[in-house]
Amino acid sequence: MSDKVFTSDLQKIITHGFDSIDPNEKVEVNLKDLMYVYSTLQEYMRFFHQPSHYKTLDDIEDFLGSVNDKAGFKILHEAVYAKMRDMIPEHISEKFDDGVFDSDELPFYYNENRRKT
Repeated sequence: MSDKVFTSDLQKIITHGFDSIDPNEKVEVNLKDLMYVYSTLQEYMRFFHQPSHYKTLDDIEDFLGSVNDKAGFKILHEAVYAKMRDMIPEHISEKFDDGVFDSDELPFYYNENRRKT
């Protein structure tokens, strides 16, 4: 029997360990890089907010593309790994390395036995 715990509470997963961050700490970021990240998230919202945009798996695959395409995965990859890299203070990066933000629960989509339709 597996000891893995899966959840659909993605907010709980992404905010795990945030209690270790000083709520009053501020960072200064490059505005153009912040706008890239914001616009990336807006594009994801624009696509996923309307189910008619992704009627088929092909629609989702076309939206995401690959890291080599000028599509969703490439812009997300750029936002996270290039633009945001310098926005995160070193002491927070160390917390990532130490696993402080790693939830004990896994997202539901890791469950190979989840229902399939």
